[in-house]
Amino acid sequence: MKFEIDDDRFLLGFTSKKFGLSKGAYTGLNLALHVGDDKECVLKNRGILANFLGVKLGDLIFMEQIHSDKVEILTSKDQKLTPCDAVITTLKNTALCVMTADCSPILIIDPVCEVICVIHAGRAGVMKKICTKAINLMKNNFGCEAINLEVFVGANIKGSCYEVKGIDLGEFGRYKFNDKFDMNMALHDEISSLGITKIKFEPSCTHCDERYFSYRREGVTGRFAGFVMMRG
Repeated sequence: MKFEIDDDRFLLGFTSKKFGLSKGAYTGLNLALHVGDDKECVLKNRGILANFLGVKLGDLIFMEQIHSDKVEILTSKDQKLTPCDAVITTLKNTALCVMTADCSPILIIDPVCEVICVIHAGRAGVMKKICTKAINLMKNNFGCEAINLEVFVGANIKGSCYEVKGIDLGEFGRYKFNDKFDMNMALHDEISSLGITKIKFEPSCTHCDERYFSYRREGVTGRFAGFVMMRG
């Protein structure tokens, strides 16, 4: 689960299907309550993640993701987030989580200002430049500087598998090759254009790698998650 970094103040990584209790179409560590899986299984799966992180179940912060460019700032663990696709916080021992099953789970840390962020970026989010909006909020609200930001992009559907035939991508048409959308190239160009140089991509394709849930491969399926937390 864990993504190894040199700074032990931060714990971040990406789950897979491994270790979970869900069955049937959701077999494995499904962390989503909205996909039709048994609620008790999902809560137990979330408990597995919480135990791994050494926090309580209530310390896991999940979004109601809506394929938007809406970014929320979490100032209290008791805060009820409105539907959104990115969250920023400076809270300690609070694990921000983003669920995906082909879209891009993105984690951002600022070791200098001690700010963390998660982003759910599918094709819709990428085209709305949700990463730019989230990063600009980190800069404007918390004094973050691009040179200090570290970005981690988890497993997603790779360009060779992402069919977008007949879809108008507007300015993002330059990332369309033989009716396939190269989401990682679009993300890399957007994030690096903001002056960020520390960008890491997980090479796995969710559509091809059955360790991950994939909506395009399976239709009815679960969701894995990216997570990031600052230790207290």
